[in-house]
Amino acid sequence: MVETKVAPTMFDLKGNVKFNKSRTHRYELMITWKQPAKKLAMVITNYPGQSDGVVMDLTTMLVVNQVSALGFDGVVMVNLFSKLGLKGHPKELIEGTDSVTDQVILLSANDVSQIIIATGSFPKQNLLAAERQSEIIDGIKKAGFEKKLVFLCDSTGKLAHPLAAKVRKQWELIEAPTEANK
Repeated sequence: MVETKVAPTMFDLKGNVKFNKSRTHRYELMITWKQPAKKLAMVITNYPGQSDGVVMDLTTMLVVNQVSALGFDGVVMVNLFSKLGLKGHPKELIEGTDSVTDQVILLSANDVSQIIIATGSFPKQNLLAAERQSEIIDGIKKAGFEKKLVFLCDSTGKLAHPLAAKVRKQWELIEAPTEANK
């Protein structure tokens, strides 16, 4: 038997989470795998899941996998709604943000190379989500980050969420899909 020596791949996975004091809102989850992380992507999804920096839900794992495949050193995950435990019901979403949510998004947008809107069909199905997405996009544009803005779409150009089967293995990023302008 021939023994082959394999050099281990070294990386330093780091996580940072921003919660409010009562831990009812998760504003940001940052995960980096190259240190120092120079090229970051921001991914905006709908509302926070179970990820807390140690525990990772499926959306977070899929985002990390795809953002890494795109050549980034890390990801900053934020959401339209920052309140933990939301299920998307309109009554819940009314109180889904607080005064800090948008501040964190805009401050972090300054430090990233690309901002990926990955909300899928949720804003088309929910008026409050559509309003929030418009508010966030308007804030990004007013802050001068419009050139960083792209949308996650499937191969047909339809807006997608990271959990969508058509984008789990490969992301298509489009600057201004027709669907997003409706």
